[in-house]
Amino acid sequence: MTHLEKLHAIRSFMQEQNIDAYIIPSSDPHISEYLPDHYKCIEWTSGFTGSA
Repeated sequence: MTHLEKLHAIRSFMQEQNIDAYIIPSSDPHISEYLPDHYKCIEWTSGFTGSA
């Protein structure tokens, strides 16, 4: 699944459920400086790999 397909699926689900916003965290439970791949939610969802 591409990043665009993921975003479309998320947006469709949000619209069906009347959800206006969703915060995607950019940290892990330990507030590590460097995230393990498992916690790179923004990159997985949108493909964004930057820091800001």
